[in-house]
Amino acid sequence: MATTRQPKAKAAAPSARMREILTRLEKVHPDAKLDLDFTNPLELLIALILAAQARDDLVNKVTVDLFKTHHTAADFAATPPARLQTQISKINFYRNKAKSIHNCCRALVERFGGKVPSNLEDLVSLPGVGRKTANIVLGNAFGQQTIGVDTHVMRLSQRLGFTKKTDPDKIETDLMTIGHLMQYHGRRVCLAKKPKCPECTIKDLCPFPQKTKIFTHNR
Repeated sequence: MATTRQPKAKAAAPSARMREILTRLEKVHPDAKLDLDFTNPLELLIALILAAQARDDLVNKVTVDLFKTHHTAADFAATPPARLQTQISKINFYRNKAKSIHNCCRALVERFGGKVPSNLEDLVSLPGVGRKTANIVLGNAFGQQTIGVDTHVMRLSQRLGFTKKTDPDKIETDLMTIGHLMQYHGRRVCLAKKPKCPECTIKDLCPFPQKTKIFTHNR
């Protein structure tokens, strides 16, 4: 007997409290955006591979010269990993990252004509590309409504009560409308070990008033 396909569940509409939080964060962080420098989807993909457990500003310094000599996926695929290692040696884990870049770009050439695919399934099939990286590429290079759940996004979304999930993929579903605001607020104000509560524009909306009070008094 044929079964009826159930409609895919939609993310819940933001509550009044969430809307107020986002409005205030937009005023405090009007420059919230991805901090990596890129001009096309391939450059963003390479920069994201390099950015794993590395500072964005250091990645930007390395990619300035790297992108001058490598313009296509075929350029990266044709470069031996040992040579790539030399070019990105300032980045941590540069040996593994050189191998990932080489293998990823070889797959792009062999399977996608050298073009970065614009859908999640194909992106996560590439060597060295996980769901977070794929979502950042889709959101920032292709303009799709996605969010990459990094440590800042995960921590703040849980701290602010936007989600009770612990799995990044499930958190992603809860946060589809938030963008880079969570990342910027996590880096600048709501720090992991010692949040700057007195400077926080949403402290009166924080679901941890006792914690906020402690950090305010200890300032």
